[in-house]
Amino acid sequence: MPTDWRAVVSGAGAAVVYLAVLALFPGLEGVRVAGVPLVLGTGLVAGAAAGMAADDGPAAGAWHGLLSGSLGGAIFAVTLVYVFAANEPYGVFHGLNHVLALSAADFTVVATHGRAVVAGVAGLGWVLIAVLGVYAGYVAPQRQGGALVEE
Repeated sequence: MPTDWRAVVSGAGAAVVYLAVLALFPGLEGVRVAGVPLVLGTGLVAGAAAGMAADDGPAAGAWHGLLSGSLGGAIFAVTLVYVFAANEPYGVFHGLNHVLALSAADFTVVATHGRAVVAGVAGLGWVLIAVLGVYAGYVAPQRQGGALVEE
């Protein structure tokens, strides 16, 4: 199966737009733990966009979802590390920074190895976003042309 780079770019572009909304939409700085599923949704957005753009069935959709989800995960990881290091108030990422900072009192590993914990969280988020991209890329082509409610 050849890689359709147009589909990968469309999925990664959708992920960039989604992450930009999460980072720049006013009022999302107050979102704390609920920010975790919001950022993981990046993989679903990227994978679904890539899977529908690939237009070659579920297997091709999963492959393209993996590639675009991995790119979206990389962008998430870089953004997370930047926001945590600079302590910038960028939407959901600022809320996640707040959660991690408050957990330093309860978990000594966060207080003593903060940079390693941030790197681990960024890496784990990257992997989970890529995995969700595979799932969404696999499922999205199957929904095209189908009705939401069947009688």
